[in-house]
Amino acid sequence: MRMQQEEKLIETSLEAITSRVQEVRDSVHTFLAKLEREPLNWPSVLDNFALLSGQVSTLTKLLKGDKTPALRNLVLLPVLVQQEQDEELVKISQGRIPAFNHEVVPDHLRTKYEPEVEEAEQSLVVASASITQENAQKQINHLNELLTTLTDIITSAKEDWEGEQNSASRSTSSTNPDIGALVAAVTFGKGLKPNKTTNSSKTRTSTSSEQGSAQWMNNKADQPGKHPSSIKTELKAAASPHPYAGRPPNRS
Repeated sequence: MRMQQEEKLIETSLEAITSRVQEVRDSVHTFLAKLEREPLNWPSVLDNFALLSGQVSTLTKLLKGDKTPALRNLVLLPVLVQQEQDEELVKISQGRIPAFNHEVVPDHLRTKYEPEVEEAEQSLVVASASITQENAQKQINHLNELLTTLTDIITSAKEDWEGEQNSASRSTSSTNPDIGALVAAVTFGKGLKPNKTTNSSKTRTSTSSEQGSAQWMNNKADQPGKHPSSIKTELKAAASPHPYAGRPPNRS
């Protein structure tokens, strides 16, 4: 009974792992197809890498999960090794493996690195073990100093570049004042809308000017030594009639 439960757990885990691996493979194929057919920009490339990173992280969590058995403790044995073509194997491998023969078995059931890779890894392990703690700390400090110097150089270059850009913009604005006016008009709308204060002051000025001109004309008309107008003469004549008008002449 316990053996059946373990086999069922292994089968379920392998199905989940196969599904996750299939997702990663499909994403890799889609990304490669985009690289070959479409001109990608850097944000699109980062999005594809983020998708792949998330899928690989999910697969890693699944392999390290408590419900997944330790696959490293299992032993894989070829059930059937033949030279004839296996149609199901061709479909699963997408045509890469036509038959599970003696040439394919050592590569796909390998549990160790290739001899060249294993030798290179072993040489790195030996070199790292031969370094003392003091030398390792010195190398770490030296690397940190290099990184700090490189960061300072990049920061200084960035500040110089920003200063050059600001000075260039200021010089352009000073040499051509129309650029500053254009920027102010586009940014703040300066000069595009009429000023209400100016218009009201202009209206008050024009009204006071008209009143002043009318008062000046009246003052000139009332000044002594000037001939009154014909309109005022007619009005006075109508208001005060001649004293002898309407009386008969005295003949005695």
